[in-house]
Amino acid sequence: MRNILKVMVGVTALISTAPVQAASCWSTQAIEAAQVRDFETMLMVSALRCRNTGVNFLNEYNDFIRAKRTALTQVNDDLRGHFEQALGAKAALNAYDGYVTSLANSYGAGAEGLDCSDMQSLTRAANAAAPHKAALVALAQRAGADPRLPGAKCPLTMAAK
Repeated sequence: MRNILKVMVGVTALISTAPVQAASCWSTQAIEAAQVRDFETMLMVSALRCRNTGVNFLNEYNDFIRAKRTALTQVNDDLRGHFEQALGAKAALNAYDGYVTSLANSYGAGAEGLDCSDMQSLTRAANAAAPHKAALVALAQRAGADPRLPGAKCPLTMAAK
């Protein structure tokens, strides 16, 4: 009887915390948003850092931002939405700002294995990409965007047919 009670208490604890855990994990949509934001931040920091090195692609980066503004806004909305769902509206803005700042700081000394010419090439590829979120996600993934996520990835669920 005691073992059954322990199991029931454990199951009750799991059930009562399941929505909290689900809200705080990173969905595929949030991960993709983080990848695009990481990629865009890498380009931004590199464009600012490289402009005095003889490889100045700041204008090309600005063209990218202007041309892809709608998709980039959607990505940022998805990312802010993740923090709102995980932390609530009050804490979400600070968490989002802290996350984006940490991304920028991670590229302050450059992107590992990439020089300014490489970054200019990535910026040109970004400019050539379609102005849709899916195209930016694919580009970010091909570029190896792998941002640190504060928290776990949500478990995958398979739809039944």
